[in-house]
Amino acid sequence: MQVRYQAAPRPDRCSGSIFNGTRGPVRGPGVYPKAFPNAGPAPRPRLGGGLLLQRLERPIQRIELRLHRVLAGLALIADAQDIPHVAARRSAGTRGGAGGVRAFALFSGLVLKYGGRIVHGSHPTFTPIILRQARQHAANRTRKPVTLVMSELWAHELKADERQSLSDVAEFVVTRKIGNGGADDSETRNRSLSAMRRVLVDAQNIMVAVGGIMHTSDGNIPGVGEEMALAQQKRMPRFLVAGLGGFARVLASELTPGSLNNGLSREANVTLFSADDVAASVNILFEHLAQSKELRELALQPVKWNPGLGAVIDHRDGTVDVEATEYILQAVA
Repeated sequence: MQVRYQAAPRPDRCSGSIFNGTRGPVRGPGVYPKAFPNAGPAPRPRLGGGLLLQRLERPIQRIELRLHRVLAGLALIADAQDIPHVAARRSAGTRGGAGGVRAFALFSGLVLKYGGRIVHGSHPTFTPIILRQARQHAANRTRKPVTLVMSELWAHELKADERQSLSDVAEFVVTRKIGNGGADDSETRNRSLSAMRRVLVDAQNIMVAVGGIMHTSDGNIPGVGEEMALAQQKRMPRFLVAGLGGFARVLASELTPGSLNNGLSREANVTLFSADDVAASVNILFEHLAQSKELRELALQPVKWNPGLGAVIDHRDGTVDVEATEYILQAVA
C-alpha cells in the first residue's frame, strides 16, 4: 500500500502529536488481581492483541493527519527511570528482563515514526533505543524529536563525544546537582533527581509509566512514583502499565483508574494495570492516543519547557517559571 504523508502538519509547529488506529481486541486477564483493590471489577477478557502493526496499515493516513495534535512531549518512564545514563546497567524488565524493554521499544518507535516526541530521563538501557529510533524515523524534523534530561550528578562525567551522541537528534538538558555529596549520598541524589524530574515533567504533556525500581531499602526515592506525583499536580494525563511489575504495580494498588485523568475507560485502565501482554498494552495506548478527542484537550500544558528560550515558560502570558528554570544548568537544543 502506498502512503502519502504530505498532508501532515509539521510536528514542530503544532501543539502536539498523536496516533490513530482501528479498535482491535486485546487480551486481558480473566480475573483482576487482588493487589489492585481500587480498580473495581475485573474486565471481561478479550482476545487478540498481537495484530497492532497489521491494523495500522489501514488507517495510517488518518494516523499521520492526527499525529501532531497531542504529543508535543510524551514521557515514557520504564523501569529504572532514576538510574542516570552513566550508571551501571541493570535489568530493564521487571518480568524476566524483556517485557519492559519490548513495551518501551515498540511504543516509543511508533511514537517517533508517526510524528510524536519522546521526553526521557536518560536511562542507560532505554536512551540508546530512543536515539536509534529517532535517527531512523525523525532525524529531519525542524525540532529535535527527543528531549533528554540528566542530572549534573552524572552529566559531568560525560566526554565531549558522548554529549554529541546524545544531542544530535535530542535536546539535551542538564539539571543542577543539589547538595554537597555525590551520587552515592542519598540526600544529594534524591534532591538532585527531584530537580531533574521537575524539569522532565515540565517538558512533557502525557506520561506513560512502565515498571520501576522499588528502592525498598537503599534510601532512594522511586523515580516512577515521584514523576507520576508531579504529573498529577499538573493534571497531566497519565497511563500506568503495571502488568509488567515493578513500582508501577505498587502504584496500581494505590490509584484508581479515574485519578489518572487520561480519558481511558475504567476497563482499559484496569487491563493496563494487570496485563503482561506487551502487544495488548501497546494496542490500548496507541488506539486511545489516536482516537480520543478528550485526550487532546487534557494534554494541553501551558507551563512547559521552551527550547528556543532555554527556560520553562508559562505560554499563557510568556512569564518564566523561575523555580523550575533555575534547576537547569545547561541546555543544548
